[in-house]
Amino acid sequence: MTHLAEVHTIYETNARSIPDMLRQSANSIESEVPEGFSRTTAMIAVQLTENGDIQVYGWGQTTTIHALGVLHAGAQKIGGMVLDTGE
Repeated sequence: MTHLAEVHTIYETNARSIPDMLRQSANSIESEVPEGFSRTTAMIAVQLTENGDIQVYGWGQTTTIHALGVLHAGAQKIGGMVLDTGE
């Protein structure tokens, strides 16, 4: 059985506003169960500041090793998207 990824458009506000996008993401997560989606169990975020400092956050059911694996899987997925679209 093949499961296709469902695309969620969350650009109801300015996509360049990080606080607005985080609020939209939280609202989306809160509505998952009532809408019948698979429940989010963890979220990993990478913060990059203007001077190049990087902070990694892990929320929910995650550990440092799990976060590393999720970030690696995310990088592979982005790499595949780049290859598919030629970006």
